[in-house]
Amino acid sequence: MDIESISKGLGIVSTTISTLKTLMDLLPKGTEKRDVGEKLREAENNFKIAEAEIADGFAYKLCRRHFPPGIMLDIDEYKSKCNTCGVVEDFG
Repeated sequence: MDIESISKGLGIVSTTISTLKTLMDLLPKGTEKRDVGEKLREAENNFKIAEAEIADGFAYKLCRRHFPPGIMLDIDEYKSKCNTCGVVEDFG
């Protein structure tokens, strides 16, 4: 299993969630629409947690300032930036 394949798979899941959100907007207002919205938010949150778990499994640093944690991307030899909140940490 390589990071490129996992990244591609995560991209497909993310696109699917976005498509489902668009379809949800077509539903008439009411309890069904609210229930679908809640399930989509739950799915999106689970996706973000899975993304962080996979990144952690590949030894990426994670930003612990929020939940779910964001992936820290290297911007310098000893500095990383959270791809979610933008905070920069110095690991030197």
